[in-house]
Amino acid sequence: MSTSSTYPKLRLSTLPNGVRVVSQQIQGMQSAAIGIRIDSSTRNEEPETGGASHFIEHLLFKGTPSRSADQITDEFNSIGARANAYTSQEEVFYYATSLASIIPATFEILADMFVHSSLPEEEVEKERGVVLQEILMNQDNPSRFIYNQFHQGFWQGHPLGTPILGTAETIGAISRQRLMEYKFANYLTNATIVSVAGNVEHDLVVEQAARLLGELPTGTPRTKKADPQHRVAVGQNVHYQRSMEQTHFYMGYPLPPAGNEHRHKLAVLNQVLGSGMNSRLFREVRERRSLAYTVYSMMSSYTDSAGLMIYAGTGPERAQEAVDVCHCEVLRFCDELVTEEVLAAAKEQIRCARLMALDDCETQVRRISNTTSLLGAPEPIELSLEGIAAVSAEEVRDVAQLLFRGVVPRVESVGPGEGPGLPR
Repeated sequence: MSTSSTYPKLRLSTLPNGVRVVSQQIQGMQSAAIGIRIDSSTRNEEPETGGASHFIEHLLFKGTPSRSADQITDEFNSIGARANAYTSQEEVFYYATSLASIIPATFEILADMFVHSSLPEEEVEKERGVVLQEILMNQDNPSRFIYNQFHQGFWQGHPLGTPILGTAETIGAISRQRLMEYKFANYLTNATIVSVAGNVEHDLVVEQAARLLGELPTGTPRTKKADPQHRVAVGQNVHYQRSMEQTHFYMGYPLPPAGNEHRHKLAVLNQVLGSGMNSRLFREVRERRSLAYTVYSMMSSYTDSAGLMIYAGTGPERAQEAVDVCHCEVLRFCDELVTEEVLAAAKEQIRCARLMALDDCETQVRRISNTTSLLGAPEPIELSLEGIAAVSAEEVRDVAQLLFRGVVPRVESVGPGEGPGLPR
C-alpha cells in the first residue's frame, strides 16, 4: 500500500492577474501533461450563441498572428507533443502531453493559442462545416444522441441543459465577429487555470505562466445562474422512435452538486451499482437476465447540480424490463445493507483505480484542474482515498434513502416502437 510519503506533491499559486497555476509533481516520470482550462462554457451561452464555446475550442487550433494552423500542428509534432481539447457544460480544456523536458515548449504553443488565437475568417467557414458534420454524427449515433437528449431533458430550464455542440441553426448563423466577442467576454484571468502533472517544477511553470498569460483580459465571466427553485426533470418519460435493432435508454436521479458532503459515499454506491463486471447492474441485467451487452451507471457533477445516470442498450421487447430492473437495483440500496465483502471490494477497486491513474499524466492534469475549480483547491489523492476508506455500509444505505427513496427517475430512450415507460 502506498504511504503518504509516496504521494505526489500538489501546489497551487495564484498570479497577480488572477490566473491560477496548479501542479502535481511526480518525480521519475518521463512524461508530463499541461492544460489550460477556462471556467466558462456552454451554460453561459445565450440562445443565439449556442455552441459558441465548442466552436471556439475547434478554432483555437486554427492560427495566431505568429503561427498558422499548419504551423501549430507541425510544432506540436516536431517536439513529440500530442495536443487536444474538449468542451463540457462548465469548462473548455486545452491540453497536451509530452516528455517532461518538453513541457516549456509545449506550454509556449498552448498559451499562444489560448491568448492570441485570431479565428481567421477562412478557418471559421471551413470549421463551421466540420462542426455541422459533428452535429450530424451525434444525431446518427444512437448512444450519443440519447445521452445528449437525456442531458437536455434532465436539466431542462437550467443553464446546464444547453447542448454543447449547439444546433445546425446557431452554428450556421454565428459570425466570426460574434465568436470573437464571446471569446473576449469569457477567456478572462479569474476563470483560467493552468494545470501540469509529471516530473515538473512548479515555480518554473508559474514563472512561464506569468509571462505567457500576462496579456489575458482581467476579470471574471458572467455566469448564468439557475432559478433557486429549479429542480431537475425527473418522473418524466420521452421516447424517440427510430427504425433500428436496439432500444438505448438513459435513466437518471438527482444528486447534490459537486463537492457535496456525500461525494465519497456516492462514489462507493456508484461503484457497487454500475461500475465494472462485479457491479449489480452488470450481474443482474447482463449476466443473469441477458438483457444487454452494455450497462453501467455514472455520475455527472456540476457546481450547482448533479445526477446519477444509468445507460443500457437492449432489445425493444425487453426494454421495459431493463428499466424496471435497473430501478430496482437502485432501490436495493435503500432497503438493505451492502455486505462487508462487497463494500471492501468496491473501495479497493476505487483505491486501486485512483492510484494507478497517477501514472497517467493526462488523467491527472484534468483531475487537479477539475478539483481546483470545483473545490477551490486541488484535492490531495491521500484525502480522497481516506474519504473512500471511511465509508460504511450504513452510510451508503442512509444516503440512498435520503436521495432515492420515493424518487421516480427520468427515462429517455431511442429505438423502434413506443419504447419503455417509467419504472413500474
